[in-house]
Amino acid sequence: MAQPFPALSPASGSPPPGLHLRQTGDADEQAALLQHWQQDYAQLSAGPFEGRVRELWLGDLHLFVEDTSRRLLQRGALPAGQLALGLPLSLGLGAVSFCGNTDWQGQARAERFCSFSGAAGFEFVTPEGLCMAGLSLPLHSLQALASPAQQQAMARLASRAGLHAAAPQRLQALREQVATVLAMAQAQPELLASAHAAGQLREELLSHLLALLPADADAAPALSPARAGTLVARAQAWLRQAASASLADEPPSVATLCDALGVSRRTLQSAFQQTTGLAPAAFLRTVRLTAARRALREARSVAEAATSQGFWHLGQFSQDYRELFGELPSSTWKRWQQPGGSALH
Repeated sequence: MAQPFPALSPASGSPPPGLHLRQTGDADEQAALLQHWQQDYAQLSAGPFEGRVRELWLGDLHLFVEDTSRRLLQRGALPAGQLALGLPLSLGLGAVSFCGNTDWQGQARAERFCSFSGAAGFEFVTPEGLCMAGLSLPLHSLQALASPAQQQAMARLASRAGLHAAAPQRLQALREQVATVLAMAQAQPELLASAHAAGQLREELLSHLLALLPADADAAPALSPARAGTLVARAQAWLRQAASASLADEPPSVATLCDALGVSRRTLQSAFQQTTGLAPAAFLRTVRLTAARRALREARSVAEAATSQGFWHLGQFSQDYRELFGELPSSTWKRWQQPGGSALH
């Protein structure tokens, strides 16, 4: 089996920001396409091989989608301290075995993800027509956002390769986010030149990764009503101050809010759930939608207003905007672009 190799990052030789696509007609070449992984592939089913890898870096987060046309035996290893998770976008035809575990059949396919990490490496027998998404980053980067219980769960994921169960809706949310990021990177590659845009996308992906952890590790601490109310009031005051300071180039995020208040994500989650009935991310989404609505007055396009507040999936932005304000953002923008236009209608 391939031996682990030193961890690499964009700063130490990775490609520049942007979506990179490479294709091949050979399984050995396919194994080498995934940058900074050490692995080897053996083709198990007959016929011409076709494979490709789409990948990009968001800071220290490596996101990729790999397509392979034939059944393969994949073996590999990752460096210590690196967390690498994979989930199928399509498992194609035939049986699947990951590190000897075949519990990836039928309905269970929608409820499983794998961890590639661990000193012992991984062995993956893939089906024909596999499309697999993967995310890899230093373990400490994700642990910095997590509670102690979540940190323990992540350490277990990183210690040994294996197959894991998760709520189907959470896995689907991560699949959709991966698709959104790749589509945006292909359609608007210039956005990834912005450190802020890349940071927003990275944080959204990390939030979905955290959501895959077991429910007992995800539980928020109980707070007294007084403390929860005080914390939410402080959060709202900080958001008002940030808005008045014209921080439109830096839309608020759960991470920045936690840093500003000096609390963990789990504590903030508990406070908002108890006080508003909303998760912090949902509350911040309404704040960002409101800021995007204001931005429509001066923006040259709906896309400009949306992306200024970190909304990269314009279809989802339009849907969320209409649910909150009762009209499409394009309707608001067109009305405000008219002489004497107003938000009132």
